[in-house]
Amino acid sequence: MYDLKTYKNRHRQGEIHNYILHLGFVKIADIAEQFAISLATVRRDLDALERRALIERTWGGAKVRSPIRYLADFEKVALKQIKAKRAIAAKANEFVKDGMIIGLSGGTTCTEFARWLRGRSITVVTNAINVATELYNHSHTKVIVTGGHLNSYSYELVGDLVDETLAQYKLDISFLGVTGIEQEFGFSMRDSLEASIARAFLCASDKAIVIADHTKIGQKAMAEFAPFSEIEYLISDEAISPEQIAMLDKAGLKLSIAPGLQS
Repeated sequence: MYDLKTYKNRHRQGEIHNYILHLGFVKIADIAEQFAISLATVRRDLDALERRALIERTWGGAKVRSPIRYLADFEKVALKQIKAKRAIAAKANEFVKDGMIIGLSGGTTCTEFARWLRGRSITVVTNAINVATELYNHSHTKVIVTGGHLNSYSYELVGDLVDETLAQYKLDISFLGVTGIEQEFGFSMRDSLEASIARAFLCASDKAIVIADHTKIGQKAMAEFAPFSEIEYLISDEAISPEQIAMLDKAGLKLSIAPGLQS
């Protein structure tokens, strides 16, 4: 028998699920305001979504349910500057157009960005198995994973096979996470293997965009992979300081600042 109330509840829950998918994390009060429903209704809807394994309940809200149960060390890093990373991911999504072939490296900011790409009509080439898993089973989104040896801490494939795979493709844009951004040293990674991979993405792409929160600016890691002149844009968060902005402007690097998300 057709049940209008059940239909309306399911429809609203679907809208709430999409809202959480876009923001990553949402407070109960914000859901109530967004959908003009009571706090009690929000809690019932979140309970229903959690029973269907679509979201995870948290203290005072809900977050995107990941298909991966991450290692504690990776999860700890992922939570640092989490609001900034989610804002950067949302901003980076604006640079992606349907039909594009994009490169996406590993790391926690790129992982947040991958969640924004679910269902987009694009092809994603990545060396990170967790990024691929975040995107799997989403219609319209094609995923290509490079070869290589697995770094179990970062979930990234590394080594010569990554370079060889990327050399076979022509990417419209690559989005790269980094460890350090310093005027004279350029963009850098924590080791030579990661730097080599970033360089391979850069060489395979029409243009490259670095996505990194403000804490990376002014830092210098062990292995440099590109000067500022080889990167199209840096996307960072709104906590970036006037001094950091001035340094980047003086160096001629284009900066796109991601506004904070309402969550």
